Amino acid sequence: MAIPATVLKVLDDWHIQYTLTDDEELLRLMQSNTPASYSAQVANMVFLKDEHGQVQVVVPGNRMLDLNLLAHALGRQFVALSAAELEKLQRRLGLSELPALPQLTEIDSLVDTNLLEQDELYIVSGAEHQWLKVPMEQFRSLTASSHIGCYTAPLPLDVHHQDSHQDLNDVEAAIRQFTPLRIRQRLEETLDLPPLPETARRIIELRVDPNADSASLAQAVELDPGMSAQVVSWARSPYYGVRGEVKTVEEAVIRVLGFDLVINLALGLALGRSLTVPKEGPHGYAPFWQQAIVTATLCGELVKRMPSRRRPSHGLAYLCGLLHNFGFLVLGHVFPPQFSLVNRHIEANPHINRFYIERHLLGMTREQVSAGLMQQWRMPDELVSATRHQHNPFYDGEHREYAHLLYVASRSLRRHGFGDGPFERTEVHVLDELDLTAETVDEVTESVLGQLDELSTMAQMLNR
Repeated sequence: MAIPATVLKVLDDWHIQYTLTDDEELLRLMQSNTPASYSAQVANMVFLKDEHGQVQVVVPGNRMLDLNLLAHALGRQFVALSAAELEKLQRRLGLSELPALPQLTEIDSLVDTNLLEQDELYIVSGAEHQWLKVPMEQFRSLTASSHIGCYTAPLPLDVHHQDSHQDLNDVEAAIRQFTPLRIRQRLEETLDLPPLPETARRIIELRVDPNADSASLAQAVELDPGMSAQVVSWARSPYYGVRGEVKTVEEAVIRVLGFDLVINLALGLALGRSLTVPKEGPHGYAPFWQQAIVTATLCGELVKRMPSRRRPSHGLAYLCGLLHNFGFLVLGHVFPPQFSLVNRHIEANPHINRFYIERHLLGMTREQVSAGLMQQWRMPDELVSATRHQHNPFYDGEHREYAHLLYVASRSLRRHGFGDGPFERTEVHVLDELDLTAETVDEVTESVLGQLDELSTMAQMLNR
């Protein structure tokens, strides 16, 4: 595939020597670096703005653009360009991706010093699956009019530690760190988390009751009129294509959804409604419930493709997908000012997974705090483990199959253009442990996303 004309003009005008490479070579490079999937040799371009105008910042792929460092260096408070603004810039330049070439636009350019320590750089060419490999002495000539400075922070390397006791220490440390910032509020007011909802408590009791049946489940759900209406509406969804009208929760259980799905759906709803979905979130992210439903559906479908001897519970896999991002709600509830700061940094760092950003800024991740809360609420151990370790391909503890399902599902969705975060290659050994192939995962993901309209309608039912 040819290099786009606007990029080729920059390379020719500045007499830049380069070679072309593809995704496979880059992925091999990324796998050889720590932390996994990020490389110091990959140059990324980030576009920011404030009331004075726009800037473009070139940063290495293994570091986080720190808006606080930028504010200290330049005295300006930046936010990332919106998706619409980036698309407008791409259209103007005729590019599908924006290469990290400082001379590509007339926007003021900043280059992080850490990037300049490399011998050569990998830069997207603007054409799909194609990269430029540029020697550093060639790249330096492009930075002649750029501001050079330290604008990034290293990624935390302990983000995947597995000690639950350390999780509690991290949460407590974050609380101690940020409490002084709320000097006008009492600690117990700012950090007050709701108790386990009564509906959820009843459903948990049913989950462990060997005599529970459709009638008892319907009775528990009907104690909450809002949830009852949502379950019935769910069963009526065109996604299930049921014939005839569904009028009651028990009909929804027996005729359409099944006991396993309804009990886990109800539990997910009860927990999801215990905290308010934050109005603010990183732009470009799928709405909370849409992301939850799509991920849950994909997890459930992937389970069906696993050999029966290795297959985990379909209902629990669905529940894990439904609540995989529960920490988003918890962070918005517990740390409102910091939640805003985290979101700004997520938007400014599309090249790295946001759990590195949370770890750097808060000293913990949303997975740690949500898993801690779920443990306190005595949620199923499978859900706690899956939520906590969903980004760790090397987790080998109890219930790892649920964590690995989330790991595979989230990365596959991103690769197919849905959900938040950068492209990350799925570790082959995780697929092997689940007895799934990359081809099967792609096929199932495409099938699920092919029904996105119906799934989005179902998500809107949960957002009422």
